[in-house]
Amino acid sequence: MGINYFIFVSAVLFGIGLITVVSAKGGIRNLTGILLMFFSCIINLAAIGGFWGFNPESRILIFLISAVCLIHLSAGAIMFYKYYIENSKAVK
Repeated sequence: MGINYFIFVSAVLFGIGLITVVSAKGGIRNLTGILLMFFSCIINLAAIGGFWGFNPESRILIFLISAVCLIHLSAGAIMFYKYYIENSKAVK
């Protein structure tokens, strides 16, 4: 597998994330689409960093983007939890 495979997978993942962000009406779906786009960036940076050998700048960017993804994921989990609590109170 060459670098072209990773770039293709990253482009497909970015496209799915972009379609999700554009077509979604809820906050959780928007966060999911943004996460998919961030993950595609991570795949690109990892592929290019591995292709060029040891590249500390790409490693730092991968770490920072991963941290941002974790923050978005935790925000999505909090939103889902609040949505679940509000709807469970409405059922009672």
